[in-house]
Amino acid sequence: MAFRLLPLILAIPIALAMGSGLAQADGPVCGPINAVTGQPVTDAPAVVFTEGLDAALAQTCRELAEAADDVDPPACRITESGAVDAAGATGTAQTHYALYCVGPEAATGTCEWRGAALFLDDGTGRISRFLTRLDELDLYASAPSISTNGPDTLLELPVDVSGTGAFSDNDTFRFDQDHWTRLDIQCWQADLGKRIPRGTSINKGINLNLGSLTAQAWLYREADANCCPTGGSVDVKLKRTDDRLVIESLRIDRTARPDG
Repeated sequence: MAFRLLPLILAIPIALAMGSGLAQADGPVCGPINAVTGQPVTDAPAVVFTEGLDAALAQTCRELAEAADDVDPPACRITESGAVDAAGATGTAQTHYALYCVGPEAATGTCEWRGAALFLDDGTGRISRFLTRLDELDLYASAPSISTNGPDTLLELPVDVSGTGAFSDNDTFRFDQDHWTRLDIQCWQADLGKRIPRGTSINKGINLNLGSLTAQAWLYREADANCCPTGGSVDVKLKRTDDRLVIESLRIDRTARPDG
């Protein structure tokens, strides 16, 4: 099955603006991109387990170890698992997650890779695994959350990137009748790069709030230090179009500063 190895960081629009203040890419990059192949990520078909959730979690651990090294699979252990609080938003279905430690010394605490998986229990004994990922240690997955925005039920698996950039590589899904469908949260960021003021750029991660479908980022001028953007801020209102987020409106405040 397909695993995501070393995924490209989705929330790093490093070249949102060059000297002209406009994005210089050939076109918007839509959807998650695999950093190894440079191709869009295509989720593997959901895998169905019929022997219960514990068996599904254990089998995933074995598969993650094999994905790390199919000749001599290392140890794997579950570091955290649980049900995602959906507050009834998905009906009788229940979403579960598991986080994993993978590596030769994983059994005693040292991880060489970190894994994550998402499962949907449809209430009939069928457990569908709809996401599995394996990352190096500079990416940190944490417990997912479910939020609602109008008729939409959204699921986000946070994956933070180590360092001071506040970057992320989150996986985001929309509940569609009886299953989760991936939501493209990347393409709108390329559009944002074309709409910020000339001579500014976004050098750190964008703060996206799925519950309100809003986002905020600081604007940097060329001479700004990493700590201290002086170009102001941009606040974005988003909307969902099919399985993609798009910009509905934005507001730029050239006087805003991180210190208030």
